Amino acid sequence: MGIKSIVSKVGLSRAASKTPAGSLSLPLQLKDKSLLVILPAAQRELTVVKQILPDITAIFGTRNVHLLAYPNTYVESIFPSKGFKIISPGKSAMNWSGLPSHAFLDKIMKNRFDYIFDTNLSENRFAARVLLNFPEAVRFGHKGHLGHPYLNLEIKTKFLRDRRLIYRSILEVVANLGRAASNSDNLIEEQPCT
Repeated sequence: MGIKSIVSKVGLSRAASKTPAGSLSLPLQLKDKSLLVILPAAQRELTVVKQILPDITAIFGTRNVHLLAYPNTYVESIFPSKGFKIISPGKSAMNWSGLPSHAFLDKIMKNRFDYIFDTNLSENRFAARVLLNFPEAVRFGHKGHLGHPYLNLEIKTKFLRDRRLIYRSILEVVANLGRAASNSDNLIEEQPCT
């Protein structure tokens, strides 16, 4: 483990300890809400995320969907810009240890996101630090590599290797939790496990 890895791990742990525990209200209110999709760094996973964009737009629409690319990754040729707001930070958005710079975090915090979908299936400290900056948002993703306080809705799927099916099953759970909102008048308040 190099010095960069140690510094980023310590920085992430310090930020996580300062993050307040967010609550999750069920059923989810998905209509007219904003979504930030944190894209993975790997090219192979980016092409899979592109395949699930119709599923994302079916749930959230295109008007309030932002796609956040990993710094210095060119995604404009992969993802259609029509209807999506692509946030493509340069190398200056990341400090030397691999975490987002304070300037980038301040800039992205000007946006208000109701939902954040972390599409990373393996460790990505840049994405983890961005997640910590939105404690009020419903932060959802695949169960296993992050957990609380980064995600307040972890979804475990029966699929192990097929990334497209993993993403689709996560979105299906979110959509079903949103459909429950139209079928129920009761609001259940749940606190995250600590």
